[in-house]
Amino acid sequence: MTSEQPTTPADPRQRGVIAAVMLIAIGVLFLIAQVLQLGWLSLLVMPLLGVAFIVWSIAARVPGLMIPGGILAGLGVGILLMTQPFVASAENELVPAAVLMLSFAVGWLLIVVLTPLAGGRLELWPLIPGAVFAVLGALFWMGEPGMYILQIVGTAWPLILIIVGAGILMSILIRNRRQIQERN
Repeated sequence: MTSEQPTTPADPRQRGVIAAVMLIAIGVLFLIAQVLQLGWLSLLVMPLLGVAFIVWSIAARVPGLMIPGGILAGLGVGILLMTQPFVASAENELVPAAVLMLSFAVGWLLIVVLTPLAGGRLELWPLIPGAVFAVLGALFWMGEPGMYILQIVGTAWPLILIIVGAGILMSILIRNRRQIQERN
């Protein structure tokens, strides 16, 4: 059995220094982009902010910062990839959306993988939205067959909710019935 060592967050002054250095670095990068008229550099805003939050989270030992870090990094990389010629000119017109969804899913996975490095416990809940976006990305990638599947799911989801709800109710009723029988 492993014992978890309590982690102490970084000194608030250290957090401020980390934030200030990241802001200065990003500001310098974008100032250079403006001076040199590098418009494509604006596509790096989100992924760089994501990386900044991730680094800040790890350096300052603040696990909560990993959430915006993973989300911004995943979306930012997806947006960056969508604009690339090999994605934008794909035969399947849904490939750019698929790339965005899959990148976003990876961002959610980053939260799971990197949060322990920031002193937090292993969080599995980000796997849920990550899995949803990964499935959507895969369906978009498939093109027309994937859209057909999404159409079926879009029509059937109320029935799925009814079935899941009925299953939960049945398990509660069975458990309550057993408890009543055990008391008698």
